[in-house]
Amino acid sequence: MFDQIAVVSATVKVLGVLTVLTAATVWWRIRRRAGERAERAFEARFTRDADGIIVGAESIRLTGTRRGAIVLLHGYNDSPQALAGVAREMHTRGWSVRVPLFPGHGRTLQAFAASHAEEWIAAARRELHEALAEHAEVAVGGLSMGGAIAVILAARHPKVKAIVGFAPFLHAAWPLRLLSLFSPIAALASRYMASGGQHSVHDRVAAAAMISYGRSTPRLLAQLAYVLRLARRVLPDVRQPVLMMQSREDNRIPPSAAEEAFARLGSADKTLVWTTGAGHVITVDFGHEALERQAADWLESRLA
Repeated sequence: MFDQIAVVSATVKVLGVLTVLTAATVWWRIRRRAGERAERAFEARFTRDADGIIVGAESIRLTGTRRGAIVLLHGYNDSPQALAGVAREMHTRGWSVRVPLFPGHGRTLQAFAASHAEEWIAAARRELHEALAEHAEVAVGGLSMGGAIAVILAARHPKVKAIVGFAPFLHAAWPLRLLSLFSPIAALASRYMASGGQHSVHDRVAAAAMISYGRSTPRLLAQLAYVLRLARRVLPDVRQPVLMMQSREDNRIPPSAAEEAFARLGSADKTLVWTTGAGHVITVDFGHEALERQAADWLESRLA
């Protein structure tokens, strides 16, 4: 009798394990196929050049007539296109402008998924070193995550003369912190997840023209959170003049969080400018032309 019960119990356990393994295998295949569909759909949207970069997402290099230069850094899941207007305005004033395309960005979802934070920071650092080798004075600036990396560069490189931050991402909301903490588990559920950036640009025409993946991975969000933590950690070490431009309708960064980050900056010369009518990507949204002129005016007083 007891032998029969033991056999039945063992059989049930084996069947349970087999059921779980079968369900996991089926789910993994569904996950993989969903990811492959997302990759194919994104690749079909854009034309790429010989280097595999989406046409329109290339790095920007503009040579000016002044002694000074500015290195501008784009945001997470973005491209230099989002800073093209700022670059043109700065170049019109005579500065040389460099807007590098970060590793993994402006290419394919697979390339994006394989990139990581230290690559992005290293690419920005190389761009800064090249600019410092060619120009007497160099400022750094950036949009969103690019603004956070600009802060990191300035804190580590005292030769940087000034910082211009366009909605710099210096605040990690609790969903991002939570997801980054459990990213390995979240990755089991889905290879890619929606970026949730549909409210980042209020101007529908500008939003439609954005070159963005519209997708992310849990691991990449953990990498983004790492950049934000590093930037926040060095805020008190920043001594250069800082211009920080922020929208009161930013869907990513609450006004109180922007003010808190601004207060932590160690610079004695810092200015916080507010705009309205725009989402997080203020460099392409409603009123971006006025912000570009204001940023260039401010930079003229700090850079040769």
